Amino acid sequence: MPTESLGDIAEIIMGQSPSGDTCNASGSGLPLLNGPTEFGSHHPSPIQYTTDTRKRARPGDLLFCVRGSTTGRMNWADREYAIGRGIAAIRHKGGPEFQHFLRALVDYELPTLLAQATGSTFPNVSGEQLASIRCDMLDENAQRAIAAVLGSLDDKIELNRRMNETLEALAQSLFKSWFVDATQAGLPKGWHTGKITDICTTQYGFTASATEEPVGPKFLRVMDINKRNWIDWGAVPHCSISGEDKSRYALSVGDIVVARMADPGKSAIVEQPIDAVFASYLVRLKTESLAHAYYLYHFLKSQAYTEYSQGAMSGSVQANMNAKVIVDAELPIPPIALMKAFLEKVLTFRQRIVANVEQSRTLAALRDALLPKLLSGELRVPGEQD
Repeated sequence: MPTESLGDIAEIIMGQSPSGDTCNASGSGLPLLNGPTEFGSHHPSPIQYTTDTRKRARPGDLLFCVRGSTTGRMNWADREYAIGRGIAAIRHKGGPEFQHFLRALVDYELPTLLAQATGSTFPNVSGEQLASIRCDMLDENAQRAIAAVLGSLDDKIELNRRMNETLEALAQSLFKSWFVDATQAGLPKGWHTGKITDICTTQYGFTASATEEPVGPKFLRVMDINKRNWIDWGAVPHCSISGEDKSRYALSVGDIVVARMADPGKSAIVEQPIDAVFASYLVRLKTESLAHAYYLYHFLKSQAYTEYSQGAMSGSVQANMNAKVIVDAELPIPPIALMKAFLEKVLTFRQRIVANVEQSRTLAALRDALLPKLLSGELRVPGEQD
């Protein structure tokens, strides 16, 4: 089978950082992608704009981070962007229908690519290195067929993510209707004002190093909870821990964890039985019932708590909140019967979120298992031609 390279089948546009006087935060020009800071979600999250748009990514381009702490991370361009020197845009010469094939190819060769990268602190990948990625599947029918198979899996994973965002918004809207709007004119009968500390206990997390090796329980960290409003346990690493410490820090369904450093105030709730402990930058809030837990969790996601946490942070170098500060916020405390009724409603949304995350994890594992077989030609799919 003939061998070609990525540079033969795709355009590789290496970004170029614009001059500072062309950049702004007001929305003038195109949104600018520089690299690591904008790659925390499915689509990029630009933080500034530029009128210097010599290097651009088009909608549908594969965006590849070529430098910094997120080297090797990929994203799709959902609109036109100006790209700085931390980004490469990769565009199949055959058109958009081949883009999922490109991502599969780059993903498959990523370990080799990163091993060849330069840089003393973080790996840097050059345009020449990207272009040299070998591609045995030169036939466009094979590329198109592989793109269709892998694209359908990626599309379903993305659909699940969007569905989860909708479900989370519905749950938060329900909380606002029942507990925020209801108190605008004063507390209803049977309610009282208290503080978070009145309905939970606190505990700091465990200090350890995370590892991808399954040497112990899952090790939940700030970075595992601050990007989405649910936990993807498949992406959480492990840690070594003694039996005594494991018992002390083991997470249970209904436990809430709140970041005290790195991203203070961000929170998550444990929604399924899991062999896991939590890291030292997190504080566990444990309530007396699941109804209390879901009420408190949604309060922590509310605008009121966001404003409280922003005002309560301290630290001249790195913002932080200790456990006492985290639970010192005031909140309306409704009767337990109302919290139980809310739990019954909201669990419908939250259980669907958990199911979608589990399904996406299964689909991702299937995609990863198919990838080498499809690219090597070991597995053929309908649409390929010999």
